[in-house]
Amino acid sequence: MPEPHPRSGMVVNSAVANVYGEPAFSAELVTQAVLGERPRVIDQRGKWYQVRQWDGYEGWLYYFYMIKNPEFLVEVESVTVTAAVAPIRMQPADDEPVIREAVFSCRLPVLDRRDPWVQVALPDGLTGWLQPTSEQLFGTRRERIVQVARHFLGAPYFWGGKTPKGFDCSGLVQTCFKALGVDLPRNSGGQHRFQELPAVELGAAQPGDLLFFSEADGEVSHVGIATGGGGIIHSSGWVKEESLDPDSPAYNHLLRGIFLQGRDTSELLHE
Repeated sequence: MPEPHPRSGMVVNSAVANVYGEPAFSAELVTQAVLGERPRVIDQRGKWYQVRQWDGYEGWLYYFYMIKNPEFLVEVESVTVTAAVAPIRMQPADDEPVIREAVFSCRLPVLDRRDPWVQVALPDGLTGWLQPTSEQLFGTRRERIVQVARHFLGAPYFWGGKTPKGFDCSGLVQTCFKALGVDLPRNSGGQHRFQELPAVELGAAQPGDLLFFSEADGEVSHVGIATGGGGIIHSSGWVKEESLDPDSPAYNHLLRGIFLQGRDTSELLHE
């Protein structure tokens, strides 16, 4: 059962926790939180906590997703998972039982290291071993954004999702940029307005720029990451790499038909 306020010290204890628009599983899923995150609790209704996340997004988490641990991740060495999904095992061996999973961007306290394994502490006091990394990123920050996005190719589309288990369009963009230390708003409209970034023509969009789309009245309804030369990685049905160039075999004419505007991310990426 959930504890009453105080409203701090709650930590996400599940690999992925769904955040709903209202305190009911039948409500719209608006976003997600991942293992080890510490959303701020701002209200409570029965077994539901209303939370505000690091990006300002608010919603409702069911009590079984979280546990109270005010000291979790306070002044300790930590590791950030860069593998899409990393099983957490009882001992550092591939045949050991899995006690939980950690998804991309999850950050956990480090207890020990036995390369390539890292022993981590979980919010509920359990400990386990994982292999947190995938391939190393290289090149410019723009190139690394695209490398991160390609890491998720094939992941399913999931409304409200922001993990490799399922992304919506803006969740994919937010997760990729956060991997390089850039905090973007959660939805595509907020990303379009963010810091009033300079507009860029489609033909001039560089890798890592943002491409926005509108199905009606100029209101942003979709976003993706430019790969250069008219290419785009976006989540629509699944995370895919396509092109807005009519001469490309990967051309998506429907997407090109609703293209609204590109945004130059040089200020965000310091390039």
